[in-house]
Amino acid sequence: MGFHRTISILAAVSLAIFFAGCSGKEGPKAHRLAEKNKTIKLEGKEKEDPYLSFIKANLLSMEDEPKKSTSEIKKLIQQEPKIAYHHYLLAQNYATEGLLPQAISSCQAAIELDPSLLEARLFLGKLYLAKESYAQAVKELRDVIRRDPSIEEAYIQLGRAHLGQKDYAAAIKAMQSLLRVNPDSSIAYYYIGSIYEQNLKQSDKAIAAFKAALEIEPNNVTIHHAVAEIYLAKKQLAKALEKYEEIARMEPEDISTQLRIALIHYEMKQYDKAIEVFERILASNPEADKILFYLGMLHESVDAPEKAMERFAEVPPNSTYYRDARLHLASLLREAGRSEEAIIAMREAAAAKPKTPEFHELLAALLEEQGDLPGALLVVEEARRINSKNEHLAFMQGILYERQGNRGKAVEAMQDVLKINPQNASAMNYIGYTYADSGERLSEALEYVQKALLLRPDDGYIMDSLGWVYFKMGDSEKALKYLMKADKLVPGEPTILYHIGEALLSQGKANEAINYLRRSLDAGEKRESPDKREIEKVRSRIEELKGSAR
Repeated sequence: MGFHRTISILAAVSLAIFFAGCSGKEGPKAHRLAEKNKTIKLEGKEKEDPYLSFIKANLLSMEDEPKKSTSEIKKLIQQEPKIAYHHYLLAQNYATEGLLPQAISSCQAAIELDPSLLEARLFLGKLYLAKESYAQAVKELRDVIRRDPSIEEAYIQLGRAHLGQKDYAAAIKAMQSLLRVNPDSSIAYYYIGSIYEQNLKQSDKAIAAFKAALEIEPNNVTIHHAVAEIYLAKKQLAKALEKYEEIARMEPEDISTQLRIALIHYEMKQYDKAIEVFERILASNPEADKILFYLGMLHESVDAPEKAMERFAEVPPNSTYYRDARLHLASLLREAGRSEEAIIAMREAAAAKPKTPEFHELLAALLEEQGDLPGALLVVEEARRINSKNEHLAFMQGILYERQGNRGKAVEAMQDVLKINPQNASAMNYIGYTYADSGERLSEALEYVQKALLLRPDDGYIMDSLGWVYFKMGDSEKALKYLMKADKLVPGEPTILYHIGEALLSQGKANEAINYLRRSLDAGEKRESPDKREIEKVRSRIEELKGSAR
């Protein structure tokens, strides 16, 4: 909590004159001051004049030198220990230095010397507030109000003390008492509204109080913002928009308000209006990266990919929006059939931000899609050297090794994944399935897959792996149990259908087996990106079995 000094230089001089009078000296005249300056040295060893020390203390305080000011005030107190105001000033200095116990002690000394010094009583109340001694703060502040009901700040601080006690009714009552003294206190209505909104969650009463404040102070932007925020929280977007547009008319240069207006239009799906506002903001703030990103998103929303890509491309590498902007840019380029440009964009992004793993992941995916598996693998391997603890890159490396037919290295990569994150069920499932599919280390395969299924019990692919492990272990009954469950979880999955066919065949059910194999072949051929090797394997198996079917 900050404490603000309120004494101007002119006031300091006037008070110094008053204190000089209190100590039995004449009021200073110009010739008298000139005469004194011949003999008094502010920095010397001679006894200082109290009012000059007072001026010096205040000037030092105004220059943000509270320790030096405190030293001067302590000298004053030594010379004039009975002047309450000196103790009050010392309390202010202690508070500025964060020395609350000393500040409280000095304030109490001032009040003992002069019980009518209400500035000190009010300040003591603030000090107790800063110390979170709310009951003591309430006592002091009520005493100030009892002695002088016209001090508006005392009611405000009393309300804050009651808020500290979580006595919201008493806090509102304090503001209502202020309104009886000053019916035109907009701040009292503002505090009432804030308590209703923030503490009591009664937004209708809060809005009523804020509107009463605006009748007194119609151009108070803070209060207008408070009303607008309530409308936003209640999802009353039209009312929020109307209020923010009113604020924008009062503060046309305020960017944050314009942003709010644009985002509300976006929420209301009024994309053209949102774009219009964002473009207006961008015209006066051409380097506003946040606006560039939002505009890209908006153009993407209204199916204007060229404009979206233009805006995303303008977001600079030092922006917190750069990652998302580049990923959107590359995706839009790919969708537009411009994969080579997407690859270039991702290479540039990965070079600018090598520690951003998503850039390497998307770049590798784009290269793989283009048929450049070695290039994709090289990208991921280089990325892993920079981001060695990134499990997504390690997993992707394993998948790429799998695509190259190098299952040994794929398993090693998946084991790296588990070193990074021992709870990665996908890596467990991959290792277990790979061991089972090759018919080796079946007990380990079973352990890996069972652990994976514990983590993801409703995952049809892991359920399929468990069934396949049991099949390879020669237990076709258990195998079919889990494979059928997998088929229900992931209907029409070619690999699961193929596994069911093989398990049925091992039980001598050739006709049922061929039926499932045909379903597997059909599902595989209908995929968006058919796996030609898998399709050929299933087709060959069907041909092989035709003669044995009855």
